[in-house]
Amino acid sequence: MRKYIAVHTMPQPTSVEDATPLVRKMLDNEGSNAYWVGSWAQTNAEGKVLKIFCEWNAPDEKTIRDVFAKVPEFPLDSIHPMTKIDSADFRQ
Repeated sequence: MRKYIAVHTMPQPTSVEDATPLVRKMLDNEGSNAYWVGSWAQTNAEGKVLKIFCEWNAPDEKTIRDVFAKVPEFPLDSIHPMTKIDSADFRQ
């Protein structure tokens, strides 16, 4: 399965707790063909989430878009194919 990064800009700064219902709704719609691996969140000085970068495993971008189509209130800016590179890959 390929890896992707989905980018989400929150409409307003929000806490992780306030975003949890949307995340749970998205999880209810994922499946074995597309699943969320984990995320990084860009936060402001108050710790509120501004933007989320989510790692997904899926056969293609459309399969991920289909998950988010069922949760239209969850913002989705873009989806990008990715390759994960760890610093350990370059240490000798």
